[in-house]
Amino acid sequence: MKTKAQKKETVKELSKKIPEAEMVIFTSYSHAGEKGLSVAKMRELKKSLRELGAEYVVAKKNLIRIATEQVHLGKVVDVNSFEGSLGVVVGPKESDSAALSKNVYDFSKSNPVFKVFGAILEQKYLNADSFNELAKLPSREVMLGRVVGMMQYPLTGMMNVLQGNIRSLLVILSNLKK
Repeated sequence: MKTKAQKKETVKELSKKIPEAEMVIFTSYSHAGEKGLSVAKMRELKKSLRELGAEYVVAKKNLIRIATEQVHLGKVVDVNSFEGSLGVVVGPKESDSAALSKNVYDFSKSNPVFKVFGAILEQKYLNADSFNELAKLPSREVMLGRVVGMMQYPLTGMMNVLQGNIRSLLVILSNLKK
């Protein structure tokens, strides 16, 4: 059990990290009466998050609630409504929110005990369904490729029509010469 000083330090750290974060994801790593996430799986999660510049913080709900209230997000998210043991993924400002959400979503799919409750993105709360939709979006590179393809399609279509008309014109001209 943490001492009062350790609890204050946890709240202080969270109060510092949450406002600096691009995205904060609230998760559960175990449910009451069930076996939780193994140490190996927790280590795997933390390692994958570290690669993205994010970190996973485990704390009591009350400490997380106090931290969110200190940074004026207590009205945005109700931490006490979440069931089970609570963990928070904190992604730095310069991180890619889509990649971070995809990473957490993929981990939750492969580990049923790990559940995402929601997230705070740019000071707005996303419930679990909205978070999952964000996580399912394709990567930035894929989206840019699709945009370029959509821009290219009308030009390609116009070129095909013009080439077809030119061919038809050439066939007509060759028939006229005969």
